[in-house]
Amino acid sequence: MMNRRPAVLLVCAAIGVASIFIGCSKSREAVPEPSTLPAETTARIDEAVAAYDVVRGALAEDRGDVKPSATELADAARLASASSPDTVRRPLEELASAAQRLAGLDTRDVDSAREAFGDVSRALISVLSAEPSLQQGRHVYECPMAKGYKKWVQVSEGVSNPYMGSDMPQCGTEAGF
Repeated sequence: MMNRRPAVLLVCAAIGVASIFIGCSKSREAVPEPSTLPAETTARIDEAVAAYDVVRGALAEDRGDVKPSATELADAARLASASSPDTVRRPLEELASAAQRLAGLDTRDVDSAREAFGDVSRALISVLSAEPSLQQGRHVYECPMAKGYKKWVQVSEGVSNPYMGSDMPQCGTEAGF
């Protein structure tokens, strides 16, 4: 009887290598999603994400001075919603409303700002989920220790936790959209 062990090992190795290539071909980084949005809408959403990241950075540093950036975020989301398809319009409107509420808070109350930021994060993740092309270069992180909504978006890799600030700046793991 012939020894089948080398043949079985060879087949297993081939399957392993094939699964690596198949897995790589499915990643967001390998094949960017084509955008279905008008260029103006995408530009406004990029402005909103940039303002969001400024707010996130301030909260990660325990600063509550988020009103100017939250207002800029609300304005950009509102403008983007005007030229967006229905699938993205509602999440953008929710993002604009949540950002406007955040802008209206007392800037000295970082805890309230963090709670309101959770609503902004939820709405932004809804926008990015509705249009996969917007996910390129953006990361979602989640902190199990955060109160309320536990996810946030970052344009940079590496955890910079806006919910825990300097108490636990690295608390969190990368999560999906």
